[in-house]
Amino acid sequence: MKLNRTLKAALITGGLFFILFMGWLKLDEIYTTETIPTSFEVVGFLEKNHFKTLPGLSLKDLNQTEINFEALTKDKIVIINFWASWCEPCAEEFPSMVKLIEHYKGKIVILAPSHDSSLEDIQTFAKAFSLDTKKDLHLLWDKDLAAGKAFQVNKLPESYIFGKDGKLLRKVVGTRDWFNEDAKYFFDSIQ
Repeated sequence: MKLNRTLKAALITGGLFFILFMGWLKLDEIYTTETIPTSFEVVGFLEKNHFKTLPGLSLKDLNQTEINFEALTKDKIVIINFWASWCEPCAEEFPSMVKLIEHYKGKIVILAPSHDSSLEDIQTFAKAFSLDTKKDLHLLWDKDLAAGKAFQVNKLPESYIFGKDGKLLRKVVGTRDWFNEDAKYFFDSIQ
């Protein structure tokens, strides 16, 4: 009798493991792909080309003046940071970004296209955090999300770091402390 229960338990357990294993194989088959995901294609494009040539980067600042990316970014490290005023993690990282650009005094410029639906929201946010007075921080309105679509941004904040030559160095998804020892070591190493 006891052997019968043990045998039933072993058969049931083995059957469950078999079902789970077959399900795992099916999921692996569904989620494994031979093609390169689109976001990798964007990063590949950015690695090969200067970001200034990327379509969709004709953006306006908070005064509705079209930005001349070439003039702002010449011989500087560039961080393109996609954000929105309603994005709490975005707001959390701005103070460390401000410390970063103040520390490097003109060697780093941040271009920050916003995914906000109104210019007034961006202006209110900028005034609340005194971001509109920072020389090397350029808040931009990506009104039709053309830049976001070109970079295939799907999570805010999302940032791209480019070297002085315009080549992509790093993609950063999510909130970061932009002014800790590791960050300073990284930016010192690419000066």
